[in-house]
Amino acid sequence: MNLQQTVSALLMSLLTAVGLCSCGSSSNASHLLYVTTGQGIYGFRINNKSGDSTPLPSAPFVIGNAPAGIALSPSGQLVFVANEDDNTISLLKIDPVSGIPSEILPRTPSGGFAPNQIALDPTGSTLFVANQLSNDVTAFSVSSSGALSLVSTAPVGSQPSGLAFANGLLFVAVPNFSRVYVFSANSGTLTAVNGSPFVVSNGLASVTVDSSAKFLYVPNPATNTISAFSIQFTASNNTMTLTAVPGSPFAPTNGTIPVAPVAAVLDAAATHLYVTNFGSSSVSQFSVGTDGSLTSLTPPPVTVGSNPGFLVIDPTQKHIFVANVGSRTITELSIKSDATLGTTSTTITVPSVPQALTLTK
Repeated sequence: MNLQQTVSALLMSLLTAVGLCSCGSSSNASHLLYVTTGQGIYGFRINNKSGDSTPLPSAPFVIGNAPAGIALSPSGQLVFVANEDDNTISLLKIDPVSGIPSEILPRTPSGGFAPNQIALDPTGSTLFVANQLSNDVTAFSVSSSGALSLVSTAPVGSQPSGLAFANGLLFVAVPNFSRVYVFSANSGTLTAVNGSPFVVSNGLASVTVDSSAKFLYVPNPATNTISAFSIQFTASNNTMTLTAVPGSPFAPTNGTIPVAPVAAVLDAAATHLYVTNFGSSSVSQFSVGTDGSLTSLTPPPVTVGSNPGFLVIDPTQKHIFVANVGSRTITELSIKSDATLGTTSTTITVPSVPQALTLTK
């Protein structure tokens, strides 16, 4: 098995979306981190100022078999989890005081086989599910209570390994075909845009898009680079073109080139991009130009745990949490005032491989 295939296989159970809620106030304000693993969900209370973590009691919170992707509602009160071996989606309600989630039964069939990645639109009214074994994406409408209703199903050719939703568009990474599928999403109805799927010649692992859907970033694990594209979408005829950003693909220019980048995240302003390097256990850091180009920040890539698979920025924009699938840990990094990354004393150990992360505010 080559590097691209190895990374693609590992990415089948990686990546997720960040949700928002209100949790605490004053100098003791905190937010919550939830981690899905093969043994269930683990929760941690994170101090907003120091970043210190405290595990929630009674974990792991056991739901279906092989919980994977996780998504938090905008209210911060509801959590959705894909159960890969059950072909179901679990709905959980978070206790506003303790932060402990409890499942609301029955579970909802995912509409496909081996659901892994999931993502909510910013309003929390539509849930998207990537089904690994049926090679498709399903879209559900979400009621105010969190109840799911299947709206549409769209094929993607092969196993989808990542989802990104922005400005009414759903981007789906398909590493086996080195393609990105793109759909317009209207109240849960998925329609392939004209021009989709898009071939990425350097291979790909996942997809990252800014909130206005101006730029697409694709880590290329086989070439140790990040491809960047400007997005041109015409809603009137549902047509899209992707144009390589000048200088793409990009690689860090400050020292040894990191190995096998697999996941990326943009900060809230979309002015900086952070990338996990699966093969060299580090996180690279870039500034983002107005044209979407990437420039390495002065510090070299920051060392984290072994085989970092995915990462999320906390809603305070002060810390990044990196899930290390090799060492079964979560590394916390601080985001400095100049957007460069620093190390902290916080490393969270989980008993089995982390599958996905989500954070409240």
